[in-house]
This record gives sequence, C-alpha cells and structure tokens, in this order.
Amino acid sequence: MKRRLLVGACVSVCLAGAGCGGSGETKVSSASLDPRLLPSSSVPHFGLQRKLDWSDPVNLVGEGLALPQRTHPAQAVKEFAGAHFKGAAGEDLTSGAGPEETVVRVGVAQFKSPADAEHVRDWMHREDLQQPCYSQCSFAPAAVNLSGVPGARFVVQTGHVPPPPGAPAGAHVLGPANYLAEFTVGPYLYWAVLQGNAGAQSAFESGLKLYYAHAKQAA
Repeated sequence: MKRRLLVGACVSVCLAGAGCGGSGETKVSSASLDPRLLPSSSVPHFGLQRKLDWSDPVNLVGEGLALPQRTHPAQAVKEFAGAHFKGAAGEDLTSGAGPEETVVRVGVAQFKSPADAEHVRDWMHREDLQQPCYSQCSFAPAAVNLSGVPGARFVVQTGHVPPPPGAPAGAHVLGPANYLAEFTVGPYLYWAVLQGNAGAQSAFESGLKLYYAHAKQAA
C-alpha cells in the first residue's frame, strides 16, 4: 500500500509539471535558433566560416565563451544551467585570410525568462571585466558605453605594445584588443567576440548594432 501511495504521489507531481527525477525543462534545438544569428550577408566583407551547435552547455562554454583563465569551465556551465538554459547556437564570421584573417564569433542562447537571460548577460559582463590571463598580463579591461543597443554590456580589453626599437619619438603602435559584448531581447541572450587590434572598435560596434536590429526583427 505504501508503495502504491508513493508511486501515485510521484505521478501526480509529474503531471503537475515538476517531473520525476528530472528538471522538467523544455530544450530547444540549435537549428531552431540559427535564424536568430547575424547573417553573414548583412556584414560587409565577412562570410560564414562555420555554424556551431551549442545545445549542450559544455560545448557552449568550451567553444563559445571568452572566459578569463581564472574561471573554471564547470562554473560557467553551472551559471547557464542554473538560469534555466534551453539551448544555444553560434557561428564564426570571417574576413581576409592567413595572418590577416579576422574572426568574429557570435552566439545566441535561449532561457526560460527575460530575467534569466539578463542574469547570464550580467555574469558574462563581470567575467569580461577581469584580466584574461591567469597572471598579470598586458590587457586592461574597461567597460564602454554603446548607444543604439539598449541594455548592452560592452567591454574592450586593450593590450599595450611598445614601439619597436628605432621608431620615431611619439610613434604609436596599434596593440591587440579583445571586444566582448552582450545584450538581451526577451528570453534570448546574444553575444559577440572579436580578437583584433585597437583600431577595430568602430567596426565592431557597427556590427553589433546590425546584430541587435536583426534580433529585434526575429523577436
């Protein structure tokens, strides 16, 4: 009798939507999120290199995020899973070739609610504000205001490169720079990452505004 009561109670809970031994979360496929990614055709001089299936948060963290070296991947997986992660997709957009190649990685993830998406956006922003190296390195992260994308979080990690020997006094060398940005539209979190030089900020911001306009249309 006790066993029948226990089984009956579990079935009642399952029917209520809580699940029996599972999270009860509804997952979405990477393919269903692909249309929300920024089309390469809308970015001048860039083409699609590859699409990335991030239905599994482990693959998402390993391939899609530019985390500082001090952050363990397991911590990032926990952040996404704890925010009712449903699925994600990404793509690499490229311009040029060889040493001159530029790669922009963009992603989109769906969560249960807008609040969940904003929670992960803000967590990613805090990670962006940390130095990318495990120990002291030449990159200095700084938050940047970005107009035209409401609620966006934008960080530029700028690296310093001294002028080469024999350079004229006052010579300026464009150092490396990492550009990391996130924004949300409803329960969807969008982000973009570019590893370039200090002269790429304007182009990155323009691309991010295109991404936001596309995301608003997809909503």
